[in-house]
Amino acid sequence: MKQLSQGICFAVICFAIGLIGCASQDIAYTESLTSADLSIKAAENSNATLYAPMELKLARDKINAAREAVEKEEFVQAKRLADEALMDAKLAEAKAQSERTKKITQEMKDSIETLRHEIDRKQR
Repeated sequence: MKQLSQGICFAVICFAIGLIGCASQDIAYTESLTSADLSIKAAENSNATLYAPMELKLARDKINAAREAVEKEEFVQAKRLADEALMDAKLAEAKAQSERTKKITQEMKDSIETLRHEIDRKQR
Protein backbone atom coordinates (compact mmCIF):
# COMPACT_ATOMS: atom_id res chain seq x y z
CA MET A 1 0.00 0.00 0.00
CA LYS A 2 2.82 2.38 0.90
CA GLN A 3 4.47 1.67 -2.46
CA LEU A 4 1.20 2.44 -4.28
CA SER A 5 0.80 5.80 -2.53
CA GLN A 6 4.43 6.67 -3.31
CA GLY A 7 3.79 5.80 -6.95
CA ILE A 8 0.71 8.02 -7.02
CA CYS A 9 2.65 10.85 -5.34
CA PHE A 10 5.42 10.47 -7.90
CA ALA A 11 2.88 10.55 -10.77
CA VAL A 12 1.21 13.66 -9.35
CA ILE A 13 4.57 15.42 -8.93
CA CYS A 14 5.59 14.55 -12.51
CA PHE A 15 2.24 15.82 -13.77
CA ALA A 16 2.62 19.07 -11.81
CA ILE A 17 6.14 19.60 -13.14
CA GLY A 18 4.85 19.03 -16.66
CA LEU A 19 2.10 21.60 -16.14
CA ILE A 20 4.59 24.12 -14.78
CA GLY A 21 6.81 23.54 -17.80
CA CYS A 22 3.91 24.12 -20.18
CA ALA A 23 2.81 27.22 -18.30
CA SER A 24 6.29 28.73 -18.39
CA GLN A 25 6.47 27.99 -22.12
CA ASP A 26 3.11 29.76 -22.54
CA ILE A 27 4.41 32.78 -20.65
CA ALA A 28 7.66 32.80 -22.64
CA TYR A 29 6.08 32.93 -26.08
CA THR A 30 3.32 35.36 -25.07
CA GLU A 31 5.91 37.75 -23.61
CA SER A 32 7.96 37.46 -26.80
CA LEU A 33 4.91 38.15 -28.96
CA THR A 34 3.98 41.18 -26.87
CA SER A 35 7.52 42.56 -26.91
CA ALA A 36 7.78 42.09 -30.66
CA ASP A 37 4.41 43.80 -31.23
CA LEU A 38 5.49 46.78 -29.13
CA SER A 39 8.83 47.04 -30.94
CA ILE A 40 7.12 46.93 -34.33
CA LYS A 41 4.82 49.76 -33.25
CA ALA A 42 7.82 51.74 -31.98
CA ALA A 43 9.61 51.19 -35.30
CA GLU A 44 6.54 52.35 -37.20
CA ASN A 45 6.39 55.48 -35.01
CA SER A 46 10.07 56.11 -35.83
CA ASN A 47 9.24 56.26 -39.55
CA ALA A 48 10.82 52.87 -40.23
CA THR A 49 8.36 52.48 -43.10
CA LEU A 50 10.28 55.27 -44.79
CA TYR A 51 13.86 54.64 -43.62
CA ALA A 52 13.99 50.85 -43.00
CA PRO A 53 11.15 49.24 -44.91
CA MET A 54 12.87 45.87 -45.46
CA GLU A 55 13.67 45.35 -41.79
CA LEU A 56 10.16 46.38 -40.79
CA LYS A 57 8.65 44.00 -43.34
CA LEU A 58 10.82 41.17 -42.00
CA ALA A 59 9.63 41.92 -38.47
CA ARG A 60 5.98 41.93 -39.56
CA ASP A 61 6.40 38.70 -41.53
CA LYS A 62 8.06 36.97 -38.58
CA ILE A 63 5.44 38.10 -36.06
CA ASN A 64 2.73 36.80 -38.39
CA ALA A 65 4.60 33.49 -38.72
CA ALA A 66 4.89 33.37 -34.92
CA ARG A 67 1.13 33.78 -34.59
CA GLU A 68 0.60 30.96 -37.08
CA ALA A 69 2.98 28.78 -35.05
CA VAL A 70 0.91 29.49 -31.93
CA GLU A 71 -2.23 28.37 -33.75
CA LYS A 72 -0.43 25.12 -34.59
CA GLU A 73 0.68 24.87 -30.94
CA GLU A 74 4.34 25.07 -31.96
CA PHE A 75 5.28 27.24 -29.01
CA VAL A 76 9.06 26.92 -29.24
CA GLN A 77 8.93 27.95 -32.91
CA ALA A 78 6.53 30.79 -32.02
CA LYS A 79 8.92 32.13 -29.38
CA ARG A 80 11.91 31.93 -31.73
CA LEU A 81 10.05 33.76 -34.50
CA ALA A 82 8.73 36.38 -32.09
CA ASP A 83 12.26 36.95 -30.74
CA GLU A 84 13.55 37.35 -34.31
CA ALA A 85 10.71 39.77 -35.08
CA LEU A 86 11.70 41.77 -31.99
CA MET A 87 15.32 42.05 -33.18
CA ASP A 88 14.26 42.99 -36.72
CA ALA A 89 11.93 45.66 -35.36
CA LYS A 90 14.67 47.07 -33.11
CA LEU A 91 17.02 47.15 -36.10
CA ALA A 92 14.38 48.95 -38.17
CA GLU A 93 13.85 51.50 -35.41
CA ALA A 94 17.60 52.07 -35.00
CA LYS A 95 18.08 52.52 -38.75
CA ALA A 96 15.18 54.97 -38.88
CA GLN A 97 16.61 56.98 -36.00
CA SER A 98 20.04 56.94 -37.62
CA GLU A 99 18.66 58.16 -40.94
CA ARG A 100 16.67 60.89 -39.21
CA THR A 101 19.80 61.98 -37.36
CA LYS A 102 21.77 62.05 -40.62
CA LYS A 103 19.05 64.18 -42.22
CA ILE A 104 19.03 66.64 -39.31
CA THR A 105 22.83 66.78 -39.34
CA GLN A 106 22.85 67.57 -43.06
CA GLU A 107 20.21 70.27 -42.59
CA MET A 108 22.34 71.85 -39.85
CA LYS A 109 25.46 71.71 -42.06
CA ASP A 110 23.50 73.35 -44.87
CA SER A 111 22.29 76.08 -42.50
CA ILE A 112 25.83 76.71 -41.25
CA GLU A 113 27.09 76.93 -44.83
CA THR A 114 24.33 79.38 -45.70
CA LEU A 115 25.26 81.52 -42.69
CA ARG A 116 28.92 81.46 -43.72
CA HIS A 117 28.04 82.62 -47.21
CA GLU A 118 25.86 85.34 -45.76
CA ILE A 119 28.67 86.51 -43.43
CA ASP A 120 31.19 86.47 -46.33
CA ARG A 121 28.81 88.45 -48.52
CA LYS A 122 28.26 91.12 -45.83
CA GLN A 123 31.98 91.44 -45.12
CA ARG A 124 32.75 92.36 -48.74
